[in-house]
Amino acid sequence: MRGVQRNGQPGQRDYRLAIYPNRIRLALVILGALVFVLFGVFMCYQAVTAMSSAPLAGVFLALSALAIVFFGGCLIYGAVRLARPKPVVVLDNEGLYDHASFTGVGFVAWREVSGAMADNDGTQRVLSVTLFDPSVVLDRTTGWRGFLVRSNARMMGTPVNISQNMVAMPISQLAAEIRLAAEKTTTWR
Repeated sequence: MRGVQRNGQPGQRDYRLAIYPNRIRLALVILGALVFVLFGVFMCYQAVTAMSSAPLAGVFLALSALAIVFFGGCLIYGAVRLARPKPVVVLDNEGLYDHASFTGVGFVAWREVSGAMADNDGTQRVLSVTLFDPSVVLDRTTGWRGFLVRSNARMMGTPVNISQNMVAMPISQLAAEIRLAAEKTTTWR
């Protein structure tokens, strides 16, 4: 499967750009999560066997159990994404659909988008989509996901952030496509 599927150009009636996950990077994430799960299992085993003689064995048992749960969730999430590939980002004449991560905000209409830029967050390239009023998007996300999206927005300055690791298209090219689509589709109507 190709990483990008395109129909038409921004502003045309049949415009749709679907970007799929980067399968190689996703496989590496799965492999890394598997390594951490196995390390957590090993640490759990060591903590259980040392429970009677080591005073901090309970702390190591709790931490290793948390590592197993967290990285096990990452492993399952990555495996499902790899087995059933769905687009992580879709652009059409209505707006942007962000499903690139657990903190993806879903649908954002073009009238809400003020811009898009590729940036570095220290260790990786990130696409940040700026919004006219971020609170509108933040109010649509609730619960645990809402908490994570709000935390992400405080760190990055906007709730819509897409990591280069998650998409099979250079984010600088995706940022240019988002800016063009936002401009063309709002003037086209």
